[in-house]
Amino acid sequence: MSDPVGKQVSIYIRAADLDLWRRAEAYARERRMPASGLVMLALEQYLSEQETSDPAKPGT
Repeated sequence: MSDPVGKQVSIYIRAADLDLWRRAEAYARERRMPASGLVMLALEQYLSEQETSDPAKPGT
């Protein structure tokens, strides 16, 4: 059973990526979603694309 509250984790953003992070935060805020929700959507999309492009990779 999954935890309805979730698990708190920290991510560290490189200084070179701060502008991208700020854009992502603004995008999420405009859509009334938490930044973590946007991160999860991006991860789901990225992994789906990777698994589709190379289904023979281990762990997919």
